[in-house]
Amino acid sequence: MICSVLFHGDVVLTAIAGGLDRMSTARNASGDAVGKLQTALRNWDPHCLPAQDLAPTYCAETAAAVRRFKVTVLGEPETSATDVAGPEIVLHLDRLQATAESRAADPQPRVRRNVWRLSTDASWDPTLLAYAEAVRTMQSRPAHDPTSWAFQAGLRAHFGAAVAAAGAASSGRGNWFFLPWHRMHLHYFELIVRDTVAANGGPTDFALPYWNYGNPAPQNALPHPFRDTGLRLPDGSPNPLALPSPLRNADVMAGAALSPSITSTFTAMWQPSFAEPNRTGFSGQLENVPHGSVRVAVGGSGCDSEPGALMSSAVRGALDPVYWLHHANLDRLWVQWLERHSNPSDPAWIDAEFEFFDPAGTPVRCRVGDVLDHAEQLGYRYDDQPQASASSRRLVAIAPTPMRVAATDGPFEVTGRVTTQLVVPDSCVEAVAHAPDTAAAAGFGAVLLAVDGLAADRTPGVAYQVYLNVPDPTADALPDQHLAGTFAAFGLDADPDAGPVRAAVGFTFDVTALVQILAPARRWDPRSLTVTVQAVLPTTGANERAAECGLPTATERPLHIGRAELLVG
Repeated sequence: MICSVLFHGDVVLTAIAGGLDRMSTARNASGDAVGKLQTALRNWDPHCLPAQDLAPTYCAETAAAVRRFKVTVLGEPETSATDVAGPEIVLHLDRLQATAESRAADPQPRVRRNVWRLSTDASWDPTLLAYAEAVRTMQSRPAHDPTSWAFQAGLRAHFGAAVAAAGAASSGRGNWFFLPWHRMHLHYFELIVRDTVAANGGPTDFALPYWNYGNPAPQNALPHPFRDTGLRLPDGSPNPLALPSPLRNADVMAGAALSPSITSTFTAMWQPSFAEPNRTGFSGQLENVPHGSVRVAVGGSGCDSEPGALMSSAVRGALDPVYWLHHANLDRLWVQWLERHSNPSDPAWIDAEFEFFDPAGTPVRCRVGDVLDHAEQLGYRYDDQPQASASSRRLVAIAPTPMRVAATDGPFEVTGRVTTQLVVPDSCVEAVAHAPDTAAAAGFGAVLLAVDGLAADRTPGVAYQVYLNVPDPTADALPDQHLAGTFAAFGLDADPDAGPVRAAVGFTFDVTALVQILAPARRWDPRSLTVTVQAVLPTTGANERAAECGLPTATERPLHIGRAELLVG
């Protein structure tokens, strides 16, 4: 439970952390434990206690510092905050102290680098070689060992249950714990890998690289060491980073570039708020594209006799070594988004805690508020990130809950392409007719298009583009100006005990700007609204090698859509 060196082994502080004791002016008011608490308080705020050394007694200054900590950090009302140091005080100060100790031991943030700047040919870069050897070492550990490859990958299967216990339902369609939970998972995984790299005699400054597939070719293709099955480690053993089909999409393994429609971060980075009720927000949109779409593209859809593909699976995806580089890139995009925006201030989000494991295999509890500053709290930065950002962060008000004004008559299926009507009830005709004016006044978030109730017998292995009011749905190429967004039917296997049709999921697209384009072009009529959904291959080339390996094409695995709907707010 105690994780800092300062607090470790102290009988009084350990008892308080376990809820068995307290510290105040009347109890445990002197001794080493008080002095350690004072040291941790100074690390939190150097000005909270007098500059001169205090005797290790729980004096009036210490009591005042504890009260201020409760108000500013724990969020207790100032009128009810007491000067008693209980479990919450000790555990929070312990985490802050551990972070301070970590920074003292490693004062310079580790740098996560673009993997394509590390390796562009058939040779080993020191960082990637260290990672490959660490992967092999971790894979050799028993699955019950928290530092093993299987155990760390298996933690991802518990994501849904963990965030549900933390109140994920409050995040609307997008899960607002998606980014902080994965930052924690990535952080503790990286610590375990670093420890393994050190034990293997690798570089002492090791940090996980990231894969920025949003860059132009060749960086939108799988990095070379992750697709060269003939590349060997120095001792002659196989390359653990390269996974042949059906563990990965054969076309991607052959070097095909990922399509811009599944790697684009534009829609996510454009979102002004992190997450909102009934709206996707930055977090939810990023979870859709590029998170889910890239997962499906790299993994593929497996084959009928054995699912095989790892990255397409919500449960088994972390077994693929490139999974961690993918999530490092998503974490990097969060850092970039925060240069102009802000995280939620809701205590239900900030105070949520999740359990992981440190390099010793010891369980650790981690709070969302403890990972929001990646450089200061976790000690890393990205190679394209400025040393210090001077840009301000702003808060955006939550938009009102939108009203459903149109929907499809019922469910429909998509194989190649399908167009269906959005039916507008008489009571909503006026709201739909004035939607362009509503959109112009709001600027964002006023008109939404949602597809809900997605289900399939297995992840289809393709991405889907959603269009609004296309003039000719039978045309070979659909007009980009009618594109509402892209999604991947990712996570349909999230419940391994579910039946042949997996749990339903859905996506929401902000079409406020699109509506303002369609109206002047006379493509906005309440009596003639349509939605077109088209399956698209995840790579820019024709997926010939996938067919050779027996993997299904875009039209062989149908996707069930429960409903498409238009919302105006």
